Amino acid sequence: MHAVLRARGLSAIAGGVLRIADSFTATSLSATTLEVLYFVTDVFLLAGIFGLWWQRRAALGIAGMVGLTVFVLGILTIRVSALGVLGTGGYRMGAAVALLGLAIYASETLLRRNAAPWAPVLWLLSLAAGIVGATGVLPEAMTAVAGVLFGAGFVAAGIESLTPAPRMGA
Repeated sequence: MHAVLRARGLSAIAGGVLRIADSFTATSLSATTLEVLYFVTDVFLLAGIFGLWWQRRAALGIAGMVGLTVFVLGILTIRVSALGVLGTGGYRMGAAVALLGLAIYASETLLRRNAAPWAPVLWLLSLAAGIVGATGVLPEAMTAVAGVLFGAGFVAAGIESLTPAPRMGA
């Protein structure tokens, strides 16, 4: 079981690092390479979010569960759009849904104070950067910033999940 618990944190970190890298590779890699990179990134993000859910499941309220579910639906929307089912807007819609889900989860986590604030704050900052970019203010730069913050949130969540919790009475 310890290996599974460790894998969840490593998956979140790997997904976060790949998402950060994805922010800078869109114009430098072939379309086929990007498709594979994005698929692998999403697999690690989903494994990481499952691990986050598993670790926090007892402490999650309804908003946290809804947020994580919405995140998964967003990632699945991105994957479906990669198949050409949703047209050109599918990726943006999926990314927005995924980020909205993380924002819901992050807000509840911060309000309940049941985890370190780093990942939730990074995810909320990612949402803010995405909104600024969507309004037309430096859209490419803000999209990259949002991606980096999003990935950094997963790295932070992964590191936190690998860090042993303090023992009661110690």
